[in-house]
Amino acid sequence: MGRMSTLLDRASGPGRPVGGEPPPSPFSTPVLAAVRAVAGALVALLVPVVFSWVLGAGGQSSWVQAVKLGFGLWLLAHHVELGISGGQIGLAPIGLVLLPLLSCGFTGRRLARTMDPNADRIAAGATRARPAMLTWRCLLLFAGSYCLIGSLLALLTVMPGLHPDPVRAVLGTALVSLVGGGLGACAYRFRGLVPGLDALVRRLPERVRPWMRPAVGATAVQLAAGALLLVASIGFGASRVAALHRAVDPGLVGGAVLTLGEVLLVPNLVVWACAVAAGPGFAIGAGTSLTVWGVTLGPLPAIPVLAALPSPGVPPRYAVALLLLPVLSGAVAGVLVGRVPARTVRPRLSARLERALGAGLVTGLIWTALGWLAGGSAGPGRLAAVGPQPLLLGGAVAVETAVGALLAVLAVTAWRRLAGLTRS
Repeated sequence: MGRMSTLLDRASGPGRPVGGEPPPSPFSTPVLAAVRAVAGALVALLVPVVFSWVLGAGGQSSWVQAVKLGFGLWLLAHHVELGISGGQIGLAPIGLVLLPLLSCGFTGRRLARTMDPNADRIAAGATRARPAMLTWRCLLLFAGSYCLIGSLLALLTVMPGLHPDPVRAVLGTALVSLVGGGLGACAYRFRGLVPGLDALVRRLPERVRPWMRPAVGATAVQLAAGALLLVASIGFGASRVAALHRAVDPGLVGGAVLTLGEVLLVPNLVVWACAVAAGPGFAIGAGTSLTVWGVTLGPLPAIPVLAALPSPGVPPRYAVALLLLPVLSGAVAGVLVGRVPARTVRPRLSARLERALGAGLVTGLIWTALGWLAGGSAGPGRLAAVGPQPLLLGGAVAVETAVGALLAVLAVTAWRRLAGLTRS
């Protein structure tokens, strides 16, 4: 009994007045969590920016401008458009977008643990209670504080030649904080991100629930195929990429910053490659397009990795075979539709066909979001439109995935019936 009492005293934490320690405040704790979430991503961006300013551009701009540029990058990571002379910059590297999302996710998980009165007792094994879910009030207070800080940073970022969009600053920070903080809270509640996502799926309507896993499988196959296409393209154009990098001559600091930017841009390039395989392709400025039917290019930004793009003209005829990739990913979704847990009655053919169509629809919605994340304005003039068209990409992928899934469901059904006839 004495050992258990000691264990409980040691495990007591936020939410228990053991030892005179007050419980966490339901108001100040989420606010402080929002400050930590902002600071986590902001410091990670300010350090390289200020470091580059100290080593490279200290004589061309003030330290205040360097800090404001870091604020601007933080806002861009939330997909906030930055107004510049003659245009807008809204193309955010997806690798950059992940930084505040991860910061909010880790902070949301920590916040949920802090607000759980049984958190330390659960960690010490002194109770069988399950982790508590973060309340909506705390999550909204966290997101609201995050938005307020983002709005203040948008005001502080304003300087000649740089004007963030205040409306998108509110919307972008709200989306990132709610999604990241909510996923972090679910990861704490269900002891992991994947179990948390699975729990969220189980809360969907019963009819929609079976669409999710096949859609995720199809999306994963398409992303893997896009990554292979990107690697092949860079491999064939490695000499051009290296030549452009030497021609740019960014120096040691500039070269490090340029390389880091290209690494953060890799997820965008993967989505662009998938857009080519889906059919709609993508653009790098007005009057340009890259599809399996033709490549039209104009002057490109001096980013070495873009030198790996194919030469203008008509691609080889076998390039049209890339259009089969989304259909094959749909076939994977169709196979997943037919898989059911052991001792479960297999759904009827009509139900499986409906699930195949639903998986195609969800996959299309996922790719609409990915197309939006991977594109945007990259500057004034012809660079106002860069990346795929989200709705066109999502629609094409939805149709192709649904076709592949339907064909797979029909093929698997026919094979099983044929196998049954053979056995009899």
